Amino acid sequence: MTLFHLAGLATLLAVATAQITTPCTYQEYVCGSTLLTNGYTATTELRAAYSANPNAPNITDAQLSQVLFRCIDQAGGVVGNSYCIVNCAVIGNDTVNDECTM
Repeated sequence: MTLFHLAGLATLLAVATAQITTPCTYQEYVCGSTLLTNGYTATTELRAAYSANPNAPNITDAQLSQVLFRCIDQAGGVVGNSYCIVNCAVIGNDTVNDECTM
């Protein structure tokens, strides 16, 4: 293999790795607790995503785990959809959305 082919292969592997570790799928609904487990930070990333919803009630950083977030792109961008008063139920895969329970 030439150096050019090896560089292309390295780039392809880097892109594939990034796609594998993306914490959510476009338009998927995910509990904040899952996002925190996948490396998001409550005080910066999830707070900013939650604050993007202008009608969201005021909650503490600890309560961000009980927020249902919507994935807005393939790069892991999220926006707060709703605060789950009782519980945010983690379904466990990316083919079925997480949901608020009552």
